[in-house]
Amino acid sequence: MVHMQIPKVHVEVKIKTESAVIKGTVHTMVDGRLSDYMTTHVGKFIPVTNASVFYTEKTGADIKENGIERKIVFVNVEKIEMIEYL
Repeated sequence: MVHMQIPKVHVEVKIKTESAVIKGTVHTMVDGRLSDYMTTHVGKFIPVTNASVFYTEKTGADIKENGIERKIVFVNVEKIEMIEYL
């Protein structure tokens, strides 16, 4: 069996949505721009790995200052208000 791997670049980002701020890693194509990656995923979800999630709304649960840690979070591209490099 032949395994094909597509080389990816690990990009550390901070993503702001209407209900949370997510800090983590987005995996883009080598020599690709983050903006191009986002444009190709309109109407879809993007995976963010090694994510820390900080909710901006009161959820009724106590959330630690350093956020909730998740191995992977899927973010709806259409809900992203801002994305920046870390």
